[in-house]
Amino acid sequence: MEPDTSTKSTERGQAILAAMQEEMRRVVLGEMRTAGQLATLADRAINALQSDLDQWAAEGRILSVRHESVDYFSLFALNPADGYRPYPAVADVVQILSRILNRENSWSVASWFLGLNSFLDGQRPADLLASEPEWVVEAAQDEVNETMYPHG
Repeated sequence: MEPDTSTKSTERGQAILAAMQEEMRRVVLGEMRTAGQLATLADRAINALQSDLDQWAAEGRILSVRHESVDYFSLFALNPADGYRPYPAVADVVQILSRILNRENSWSVASWFLGLNSFLDGQRPADLLASEPEWVVEAAQDEVNETMYPHG
C-alpha cells in the first residue's frame, strides 16, 4: 500500500524546510567569528574582548550563535573604524525585531541582517550598518509592521 499524497507532500515540505534552515545556518556562520578570530582582527587580548562580546550579546548590541559547542559573534555588527565596537543601530534593530522574532534565537535575527531586503532596495541590512543605519532601523520597523499588520 502506497502512502497517501498528503503524507508525501508533508514529507517533501519538511525536507525543503530542513534544507532551507541548513542553508540559513551556513550563511549565518559565514558571517560570524569566534572570539579568538575577532581578537586577532581587533588586535586585542582575547580575554578582554571575550568579556566585551559576552556583555554586548547579553545587552542585544551584537548577536551570538552557538554551533558545535563554539560561540560565534556577528562580525557585521562590529565597526572596525571604532575598534570593533557594535554599531549602535544593531541594538535598535534587535529590540524592534524582538517583537516578532525570539531574541533568544539569534539565528533568525542574524538571518534577517544577512538576507536581501526589499525595503532596502534588495540590499542586505548588514551591509548598510555603517553607511545607512537609520534606513536599516526603518527596514526592521517595516518588517514588524508587515508581520503584525499585513496588508490584505
